[in-house]
Amino acid sequence: MNSAISEFARVGFHQAKISDIVANAGFSQRTFYIYFKNKEALYMEILENWKNKLTQQFIIGRNDPNNQTNIRRRWEEIFKFMAYNPDYTRAVYFMNPYVEEIRKDILNSLIQTMTSGQENQNLRKNISIGILAESTLATIESLTLRYVLNGKESSIFLAEQISDIYLNGVAQKKS
Repeated sequence: MNSAISEFARVGFHQAKISDIVANAGFSQRTFYIYFKNKEALYMEILENWKNKLTQQFIIGRNDPNNQTNIRRRWEEIFKFMAYNPDYTRAVYFMNPYVEEIRKDILNSLIQTMTSGQENQNLRKNISIGILAESTLATIESLTLRYVLNGKESSIFLAEQISDIYLNGVAQKKS
């Protein structure tokens, strides 16, 4: 899998060749076809694993009574996950020919988590969960691409900044 992830991150899905993947992994194409029907089947397995691991980050700390700590921790875990293996994140998200499908799945997971947050009175009832989920995913994508994958900022710093923005807004409070 690691060889495939590296190759997909290096050249993208369409340009990746099974012969290069198996050569880097040290096994034959015959062995490859025992486990996978084709390159797409391999890619889809990698994609599903990544998506499932990412969506698990949305529910970390759900039972934490301190909502502010819970939100910061979720952001931190999301950015840590994205940074853990930058090739994995690049290959399955940013160089993904199926990106719209995976975005839809991630959005649905965010909507479920946020709806639960509204029901538990952790999120305001008068905000659109759809808009909140879209803006959250856009934030994850943008900050991951600009700061996480190239190591410009730490997951902790980004989590603190985004949590502060989400929890306290951006307007200066008047004394």
